[in-house]
Amino acid sequence: MKRIILAGLIGMVLTGCGDESSEKKVTEEMLLGEWNCTDSKQEAESKDGKLQDFSDPEIGENKYIFTKKDGQLFISLSLYKEDLMPFNLEDFYKRPEYTIDDRQMSHKIEYLSKDSFSLSAIYTTIDKNNKPISKIKDEVVCERIKE
Repeated sequence: MKRIILAGLIGMVLTGCGDESSEKKVTEEMLLGEWNCTDSKQEAESKDGKLQDFSDPEIGENKYIFTKKDGQLFISLSLYKEDLMPFNLEDFYKRPEYTIDDRQMSHKIEYLSKDSFSLSAIYTTIDKNNKPISKIKDEVVCERIKE
């Protein structure tokens, strides 16, 4: 019995059971505060029934604020602090892909460090035969604004 337990412990150590990078994830508490974010957006349109390559990226920068009210996480652009939009972080982990009407969506959030994270999303508009007619790819990398 002792040999089985010892073999199990050695196996966990050798396979990197305590690998920090795989355990880190973005949390609501981490998001609270102000962030400088670089946004990259690309579009692809359908031509002659075939989806074309993505366009060159349009790059922009925005400052976002994450706040919590009554237990709910909200996001707003720092220019429009009063325009709060609910931000459901759980959806990124529990519903990474879904379809609503004629839109297929996939998104993910990734922990980069305690002061940075990235968001990526792909929105595909589909026709009645489930063929893509356009696609938008958004990638956002955010760094915490330190006071």
